[in-house]
Amino acid sequence: MKLKFTLITLLIALFFSSCGIQPVVPDKVTDVKFSNFNFLKGTVTMNMGLQIRNPNNFSITLHGMELAVKVANVSLGTVTVDDKVKILKDTTQIYRVNVNAQLTDLISGIPTLLSAISKKETNAEVNGWIKVGVFGLRKKFPVNIKQEKVQTAEEKKK
Repeated sequence: MKLKFTLITLLIALFFSSCGIQPVVPDKVTDVKFSNFNFLKGTVTMNMGLQIRNPNNFSITLHGMELAVKVANVSLGTVTVDDKVKILKDTTQIYRVNVNAQLTDLISGIPTLLSAISKKETNAEVNGWIKVGVFGLRKKFPVNIKQEKVQTAEEKKK
């Protein structure tokens, strides 16, 4: 039984190493929605859409990501996501990421972000890594997105 499992695992590993997992990374920031500014604490909450493309001919599971996020040249810190999300083969999917940021430079940070919201677009920069896997095999891919004219909005409280 153990030999059978080892043989199957070895065959799967050989199959995927020969064809390889093509990079599955976010290639675009679709939009940024700000929902909560706390001027006294210097915090801001936002939700960002990341477009993730799976060019492989098999489904992939997203096992996590760690991303440093900048919006309007204001650093919003690092986002760590441990959610597992299945990305179907040969598809492009929008994945929503929540960012809870502590602004260290209050004097320029909040006015810059408010200006980006009023203009309805800004630049965004996302750097870090994404980890994907299939059948127990996992691989990290670097993420480097530098994009201009990303839609911005303020989410209305319900």
